[in-house]
Amino acid sequence: MSSTFIILAIALSISLLIFLTVKAKLHPFFALSISAFFFGIVTKHSIPDIIEAYSNGLGGTIAGIGVVIAIGTVMGGLLEHSGAAETMAATILKITGKKNADIGLAVTGYFVSIPVFCDSAFVLLSPLAKRMSKDTKQSMTTMAVALAMGLHATHMLVPPTPGPLSVAGILGANLGLVILLGMLVSLPVTAISIIAGRILGKKYYFLPELEDETIEEDNESIKRPSALMSFLPILLPIFLMLLRTVATFEGAPLGNGILFNIVDSLGQTIVALFIGLIISYFTYKSVYPDDKEVWTFEGIFGESLKTAGQIVLIVGAGGAFATVLKLANLQEIVMQAFSGLSIGIIVPFVIGAIFRTAIGSGTVGMITAASMLLPLIDVLGFNSPMGLVIAMLACAAGGFMIFHGNDDFFWVVTSTSGMKPDIAYKVFPLISILQSFTALICVYILKIIFL
Repeated sequence: MSSTFIILAIALSISLLIFLTVKAKLHPFFALSISAFFFGIVTKHSIPDIIEAYSNGLGGTIAGIGVVIAIGTVMGGLLEHSGAAETMAATILKITGKKNADIGLAVTGYFVSIPVFCDSAFVLLSPLAKRMSKDTKQSMTTMAVALAMGLHATHMLVPPTPGPLSVAGILGANLGLVILLGMLVSLPVTAISIIAGRILGKKYYFLPELEDETIEEDNESIKRPSALMSFLPILLPIFLMLLRTVATFEGAPLGNGILFNIVDSLGQTIVALFIGLIISYFTYKSVYPDDKEVWTFEGIFGESLKTAGQIVLIVGAGGAFATVLKLANLQEIVMQAFSGLSIGIIVPFVIGAIFRTAIGSGTVGMITAASMLLPLIDVLGFNSPMGLVIAMLACAAGGFMIFHGNDDFFWVVTSTSGMKPDIAYKVFPLISILQSFTALICVYILKIIFL
């Protein structure tokens, strides 16, 4: 099977996905599933092989993020109904002002995504984004972009997130320099998404629907949780996950004894979030002590899990689609296409962009780019400590592009923010391209300065 045919098949399957979700308005779970099977059949894989890849992708994705979404959605429901999300929004707005509420969310995402996976972080923080959108009357599109792309920036550029950490390891780049310059490059990458989010937010304006909206209208003077109890369910899990990340650094800063075991256990994503869920439950009960139905099927727990179930299936189908796309040996095709080329930072950038766009994984994109770049380090002039860092950042810059429906994070953001898929397709791919080229420009400037 020719390389041209495989590339055409990928383009057709992605076009089919966009048509089914945007034009036909088909539910994303079925649109993703149909597109996955379409690609498998067109590329002449057997039905059993397609089903196996689809099932592995669906199961693997749900295993990784399903429980996180379930816990995060229930916690979000509790924070929303208790008024904690409103308290958090009011606290942030006191600092940023209503006009800059999106900047507050973007900055939050920028720091949170360094130790926490952006999928988990968005689920955790989306109730806050919704509340702030409602209170400020700023478009939820603007708020979702600010939070999601703030998370996206450091997720792609700053270790200990797996992608940049892996690339730094493959290339042998100094981790301290990678973190420092990664955070520096992340600043303009985040800034461009804030600017674009404001523009697109006006074009695609909508306000989120909050489950407790009618309750608030009838109970203006109802008791609200304190700022401490409102932020604690979010901040404590983030702190525990960050602490675990630090504890696993080379050199074992917390040792290898009982302290490490405790931190390692409590900092596991599911455990940390479950602790946040427990705190959010007691926060809710402090406001509604007489609610005996909260944890039942009919209560907030049950209603939230109904929402979570649909989100989990959509995200799982996104992972399944990406896994079926991997049936094509895209890595070999790209390696053949770029063999013999020596054009500096452009090669790793383009390779990272191709893989991110085709299979929806920025991590795979940048790792593949780094693996192909490694034999060319000396030839391309990246064989200095700073050169290796710049090479790593070039791989990551390509990995930003293009963020769309074959990425499970796309569906996490779309589903939990309440954004319609057709709007999401008009917003996030464009902003990810802006982020990608902004990162590339920054890397090029660093190359001029240091090499």
